[in-house]
Amino acid sequence: MVKFIHKFILIWSKIDILKIISRRPWTKNFYNKFGYIKKTIDNLEIMKKFENSEFLPEKYGFNLDERVVEYPWVLSRIPSEEKKLLDAGSALNFKVILGLPYLKNKEVTIFGLASEKKRFLRPYLSYVFGDMRSLPFENGYFDNIVCISTIEHIGMDNILYVKDQKYRENNPEDFKKVIFELGRVLKKGGSLLLTVPFGRYQNYRWFQQFDSALVDEIVKVFGPEKYQVDYYKYSDNGWNISAENASRDTEYSMGISAGAVACLELIK
Repeated sequence: MVKFIHKFILIWSKIDILKIISRRPWTKNFYNKFGYIKKTIDNLEIMKKFENSEFLPEKYGFNLDERVVEYPWVLSRIPSEEKKLLDAGSALNFKVILGLPYLKNKEVTIFGLASEKKRFLRPYLSYVFGDMRSLPFENGYFDNIVCISTIEHIGMDNILYVKDQKYRENNPEDFKKVIFELGRVLKKGGSLLLTVPFGRYQNYRWFQQFDSALVDEIVKVFGPEKYQVDYYKYSDNGWNISAENASRDTEYSMGISAGAVACLELIK
């Protein structure tokens, strides 16, 4: 019995239990950051820093997870004049996000693996559910696509999100199928704004952390006309922009979620 308990502790000590809990979108911890995100997005000076890949204020996002970087970075780069926007992964499906001026007058399609418990009523907002490896849209249908911290879950064990045993997978290479599909449904000249946890490669079974080689693979599969990759890293001074080589050994850490993120702007 003692040996069994010891073995159980050893196994579960390797799993980031607190982060599994806090990453679930229905828990209180997940929502606590949105006030900070809204305040950031309302601050034109900080949003310009995201848009121009500049250093952020000291202690920015201290004690908060990577969403405080991902949302402002993505929203600062969505073109205002184009209409059809695909949210690949349903990261925008929050009232505070959908109500932002950056999404005003856009035809937003939210695409996720499982049906959302909350669906919001607003003009030109639609929900579609299915597997991102086979998108039900025509070639070149969308002007722009956002994909926030989603492809690291593709082909992995997604039983946490959808109660269907066929999604208890171990196919970490399948993210490439999604990159191809996103490129297919994006119009020529459109942008894919994509973020992933970044650093030393780690496979947690339900998601994988991307390293430099996998980020390069995203670019290779998409084949953009031009692209940019920004890296943000967490430290004792909060989140800030970082060089790739300064972030590549970062591990997915307890308490702050990802220790670094790669943010890719890919122009078709």
